[in-house]
Amino acid sequence: MSVAVVDLETTGVYPSVDRVVEIGVVLLDEAGGVEHEFCTVVDPGRDVGATSIHGIRASDVVGAPTFTEVAPYLAALLSGRVVVAHNALFDLRFLAREFGRAGLPIELSPALCTMRLAAFFDRSMRSLASVCEALSIAHDHAHAALEDARVTAMALCRLRELLGDEALTDAALAVDFDVDGSYVRSGGVSTREWAALLAEVSVSRRPSMDPCRSVTRSRAAAARSERDDYLPNLVSALPDLATAPPTMAPYLAVLDQVLEDRLVSVSEADQLIMLAGELGCGPGHVEAAHRLYLDALATVALADDVVTEAERRDLDRVAVLLGMRPDDVDTALTMVRSGARVSLPRGAQGLSSGNTIVFTGEMSRPRSAFVDAARAAGLEPMNAVSGKTDVLVCADPESQSGKARKARALGVRVIGEAAFWESVGRLG
Repeated sequence: MSVAVVDLETTGVYPSVDRVVEIGVVLLDEAGGVEHEFCTVVDPGRDVGATSIHGIRASDVVGAPTFTEVAPYLAALLSGRVVVAHNALFDLRFLAREFGRAGLPIELSPALCTMRLAAFFDRSMRSLASVCEALSIAHDHAHAALEDARVTAMALCRLRELLGDEALTDAALAVDFDVDGSYVRSGGVSTREWAALLAEVSVSRRPSMDPCRSVTRSRAAAARSERDDYLPNLVSALPDLATAPPTMAPYLAVLDQVLEDRLVSVSEADQLIMLAGELGCGPGHVEAAHRLYLDALATVALADDVVTEAERRDLDRVAVLLGMRPDDVDTALTMVRSGARVSLPRGAQGLSSGNTIVFTGEMSRPRSAFVDAARAAGLEPMNAVSGKTDVLVCADPESQSGKARKARALGVRVIGEAAFWESVGRLG
């Protein structure tokens, strides 16, 4: 019996509306040896969901393949094999839906569920973590698709050794899906049905095909780092100048506007460097302006004498974009705690009473807190983005949610959480 062990990370728990954001597959031969592995993050075409659980940020799926791009290769990997997953019905329902959306319906029956199999060893074991602990399997990177697929494969082999092949029949599932991937029914199988299903699977393998494009988490992180380094690299390439510019206020005002969504695009970085050149700035002058900007953000963060986790993450994010390090943030906070206060020249943009505002993504506070603060500041919270929307507040600046995509297409201003709280504070 050849198997394909699958694990998925998803934007949520409802296959009809949520999407896959990462796929991990481990192919095992009949002896349990690893034949092949495949993993990629997937652009879900919407918000990535609970980053706090799966660790995938919107910036990680920028440039990643869609499920439709991956589907033909993934179908070839799964064909002719029994699909195995932990809590298999969850993954199977998402797979069927995604293949249905891609216009490539696929047979996913029979399947094996290691959660059902583990219950024959110890009924108290349900989570993958508890199974790994009971079987002494190291599981250091939970909720990373390939890592979870690997430990599920190991659990399958260990349980098969302990329980024998007869137990596989009791852990097997026959699952039916409609042509669009919607779930119809599932159930256990008899020993005779299991043997017949295995025979059908063994002759259904599709021809092999060249691997599809894939983006691992490490590659996504490297691409994000490259994007974040674009502005600092441009700054370091500025010519050294002996004289200082008369003022950096215009640069700081534009920088404030650029960073309100906590993202510096290539065009925005080019705009800043062009402005620095027009002002007669060298790299030292721009770096000093960046330190001043970080000091000003630290002043705002410590206005109530407390730096929350969200505020610290925001300061660290800005530091990265400006070519600085976490210890530069520590220095800025220490300076403010010692009594220094730094303010910035503000651009013309800001939030005004009566502005319509929309929120998207998993925020650091409950959504109701943002809505209540917006109303208290005289803003009009809305549920959807339209041509009448003034501002969209994104939990992640590179969000691929429907709201974020529409806002960008319509030219709606996009800001981050920190810019929102600072703006409503000024309105208040």
